[in-house]
Amino acid sequence: MIVTVPPVVARAGNSEVRKVTSVRVNRVVAPVAVLVAVVVFGAFGLAYEPGGKSGFAHAIGWSSWLVSAVLVLAVVGAGVFGAIASGQEYRDGSLALSSLFTPDRNLLLGAKLAVTGGISLATVVVMEVFGGAAMLLAGRSKQPVDGGFFLVLLGVALAVLCWAVIGASAGFLLRSPILAVAAVLGWTIVEPLVWITARAIGFGGFATILPVSATVGAISGGKFAGNVFIAPTPAAMVLLVVWTGVAGGGAWWYFTRRDI
Repeated sequence: MIVTVPPVVARAGNSEVRKVTSVRVNRVVAPVAVLVAVVVFGAFGLAYEPGGKSGFAHAIGWSSWLVSAVLVLAVVGAGVFGAIASGQEYRDGSLALSSLFTPDRNLLLGAKLAVTGGISLATVVVMEVFGGAAMLLAGRSKQPVDGGFFLVLLGVALAVLCWAVIGASAGFLLRSPILAVAAVLGWTIVEPLVWITARAIGFGGFATILPVSATVGAISGGKFAGNVFIAPTPAAMVLLVVWTGVAGGGAWWYFTRRDI
């Protein structure tokens, strides 16, 4: 069975890919991110020493903090990338032009979200593959390749995909790259305050359903199991997908009912 993509879908997707790949900063950031991942994962492989609560997700030390920082930045960067990719369309006026060639707004929105999420996912997968290879080569027989290792990488890949779509949805809702980026970054600062407030008034479990909490649970490989603010990793992954659907649904509702 040969699966063919309808020409109108292929054109919309190709247009969105060209928008992303034609921007110079995108062509620079992606390989730099991969290079940084290789260096950091390689350093982790060299510095890692088994002991205590061993395993990739529970590793401690400066090298593990660097790896954690890179993975968290990858997720945050995906949200920022999505916010800019869609919000910038309104600033440049390119979305109105795109709608002339793709008048179906469902297809236009779907193509933008799919390409934004797909490119973000592809970038982080390359980071993880090359970073993991560097860790294996540098660490030789002591590298902590276990279930936690693959669970963390899976969680990060899912989080990057979800936050790219959430960021792009924010761009469509706010119609400004600056406002969309501010919303994405601002929420990562505001939500922990909500955790503390919820805990203070006796509703600490409420924090576990929020998006940043779900993200931490998804990418931590179970490291925060039992934490009152963080949902268990499998549940956190589901919650993150739900939040992505909410953001995408909100963007769809607004985009299909407002003038471009």
